[in-house]
Amino acid sequence: MGLPITRKEISNWHIKASQYYLESLYNLLRERLLTQPLLHADETSYRVLESDSHLTYYWTFLSGKAENQAITLYHHDQRRSGLVVQEFLGDYSAYAIAVQGLGARRR
Repeated sequence: MGLPITRKEISNWHIKASQYYLESLYNLLRERLLTQPLLHADETSYRVLESDSHLTYYWTFLSGKAENQAITLYHHDQRRSGLVVQEFLGDYSAYAIAVQGLGARRR
């Protein structure tokens, strides 16, 4: 007995719930992060389940050490490119961003 629910349905519920309840909080934190004078960014690869070759990337954008209100945001993207940083930060124009191994540094 039980309710037949697929893994895909459960996954979709998680996605919809996070979009409904957390997206506005994420956007607010992103706005606040982009007011800080120094940010750090880095990415790490993640192998997609049941795939021998497909990688996806999780990006981390976080406050500098001197900030009173530390913010860390995670961003998922298929690309490992400086364009991801540029798109995430928009017209952010602070002093420096440290991105390991990519030409995505901005001043």
